[in-house]
Amino acid sequence: MRHLTPVILWTSALFVTGCFPAPELRTTPPMVDQQSEFDNLSSLAPPKGEPIVVGVYNFTDQTGQRLVTERPVSEMSTALPQGMSSILVQELQRAAGGKLYRVVERENIEALLTERRIVVASLPPEQASQLTPLLVPGIFLTGGAVSYDRNITQNVRGLGFKSVNGVKEVATDQVGVILRAVSVKTGEVLASVHARKSVMSARDGVSGMFILDHDVLAFDVGGSANEPVSLALRMAIAAAVLELTQEGITKGWWSD
Repeated sequence: MRHLTPVILWTSALFVTGCFPAPELRTTPPMVDQQSEFDNLSSLAPPKGEPIVVGVYNFTDQTGQRLVTERPVSEMSTALPQGMSSILVQELQRAAGGKLYRVVERENIEALLTERRIVVASLPPEQASQLTPLLVPGIFLTGGAVSYDRNITQNVRGLGFKSVNGVKEVATDQVGVILRAVSVKTGEVLASVHARKSVMSARDGVSGMFILDHDVLAFDVGGSANEPVSLALRMAIAAAVLELTQEGITKGWWSD
């Protein structure tokens, strides 16, 4: 009978798995983020004065960090999202309801100029001469993500009893960004701010193993949760915009 035990276990496992249908894949609808993280960080009242015209140049990933995975293969993906200029533009536009900054397109300026040349070529001369000139920014913003530090803090707790082990692990990474404001007229760096945001991840689980005659019963139950890096990066950029705005108010950018 002991030799029949593995056969019975395998037969039971196949019977149980065969009775359950394939799991249904449930997709979630897309979400549109209509709220700026800037509004969550401060109730800063917009200064009196017209919005400043700004352009964004080369706000990129300067960390060089690559994505770390548990798979034993080389990974060429980066640890940080590559659309940081787009995030910065969105935060600038939504800061204080759009009453602080007017952002002009600079990342795709060649495409914009090409499209304007097409418009001029397709219109009669009298209409082409009425094409509105492009806005000229007084300040351009640059910088990017300058650091991504892994496992700056790590907390592990475990407990075992009679081949049953439980573990809880919490790790903290940190992303840092620098945002600079440069005067178009003089080239002077008017302000430079640094903002950091932690990226949390947690994992817990229970595992165990028991020997039953000549058979082994093992189980492993657990789960993990990771804070989205894109959200942490967005909040760090928003904090940098907030700090830059406060410094600009102190220096009278909106009163000139």
